[in-house]
Amino acid sequence: MLDQNNCGIADEAAEAERETAAYLAQRRVDWEAWVEALPTKDQRYFHRNKVKRTYESAMVRAGKAAPPWLTTEDKKQILAIYEAAEAMHMATGIPHEVDHIVQLFGKNKAGEQVISGLHVPWNLRAIPKSLNRKRGDWFFIGDLENCETAGDASLASFIIHDDYDEIPF
Repeated sequence: MLDQNNCGIADEAAEAERETAAYLAQRRVDWEAWVEALPTKDQRYFHRNKVKRTYESAMVRAGKAAPPWLTTEDKKQILAIYEAAEAMHMATGIPHEVDHIVQLFGKNKAGEQVISGLHVPWNLRAIPKSLNRKRGDWFFIGDLENCETAGDASLASFIIHDDYDEIPF
């Protein structure tokens, strides 16, 4: 029976969600079957631990940007971000990467290094690979402008003026 208020929209959304869940489950089953068919144990391990390998190589590449004071919990959070990127890739079919919000070696438009970020959980996020590659290692410095917030004209905000609105900075 259709609800007169939602015109069946909730039913359609629930059905779409069930289909998506079924699709993802079948995709996972197919992937596991493919991995099991690989001829060697090393190949199976290699494919099953892709996220762990990506995380470990990123920690090595980060070098001194991965501070020694990172706790085990921080490292688990970083690994969870890499797992989320892989989950988004599996769910959407669009490759995702882990992006540093403040780049490890950020450059301005003149090519000068202007900032060095850290490889820590609060500086990482999973975004589509195309956006991450488009963003690159640019660090956009905003203009300091006065703004009025809650009647206080002394507050300032950074406004970014550029042509890259579609890139989530």
